[in-house]
Amino acid sequence: MNRRRLVAWMATAVASMMLVIGLQFVNLSPANSTTTLNVFAAVSLTNALNDIKTQYQSANPSVNIVYTFGASGTLLSQIQAGATADIFISAATDQMDVLQNATPSKLVAGSRKNIVKNRLVLIAPTTPPVSAGSAALTSFNGLTNANITGIAIGDYTGTPPLVPAGNYAKQVLTSRGIFTTVSPKTYLASNVRNVLTAVENKTLVVGGVNKTIDAGAVYKTDAAISSKVRVVETALTTESDPIVYPLGILANTTVLSTAQSFSTYLSGTTAQNIFKNTYGFILP
Repeated sequence: MNRRRLVAWMATAVASMMLVIGLQFVNLSPANSTTTLNVFAAVSLTNALNDIKTQYQSANPSVNIVYTFGASGTLLSQIQAGATADIFISAATDQMDVLQNATPSKLVAGSRKNIVKNRLVLIAPTTPPVSAGSAALTSFNGLTNANITGIAIGDYTGTPPLVPAGNYAKQVLTSRGIFTTVSPKTYLASNVRNVLTAVENKTLVVGGVNKTIDAGAVYKTDAAISSKVRVVETALTTESDPIVYPLGILANTTVLSTAQSFSTYLSGTTAQNIFKNTYGFILP
């Protein structure tokens, strides 16, 4: 090998070595890292939060929001059992109180706030065939009539209650003095959206048996997304605890700044407009 060829070979070898070293440093510093934010939220917020997620991620492409929707009591149990959650949004204060009042508190200090409110409504199916009882129903008080044989509400059992909407419904029926009368024909669903589905389909499976459903109690925002039900009556705000949705950031989050950013966004104009104008929630 002559001197010129040797110099050329050495130059090529050095260049190749530098390229390999440079690529190693590039791989050690990924350019497009993504932060995952785990949000546990009441199932009645599903549609609104999915719309808000689209808007938020468009403005914050490095954040990936992962939702877990369900009954507030179920979500609380999952969080207490160690599920990975950064933010919790419940449909009542009771479930959030459990986390806040734990020793030590399971919420980031000062992070709790109400993001929206709601109303409870009695609904009945509209798709044929509609039972005579459903067709004639005009109020919560009408649930005492003999031709109403099945009423779907959320599972209000447990401390705190498994399904807040079911607990609000029990409070309304108790306020009207009819809970004891209608209780034998009341069937419990695992979350408020399952109540909505039961009324739409006029049936609910309870213990493996199909029960005929003539009416049910859901949030006003749930009724608004269905063309298969009608609102019979809206409960008075004085007939139950205030229907609020508190948000709290979990103390064990590893993405605190991102959780704080999304929490702030939910209280901002864009998100609040979606909650109110698109889905009918009441601003806090």
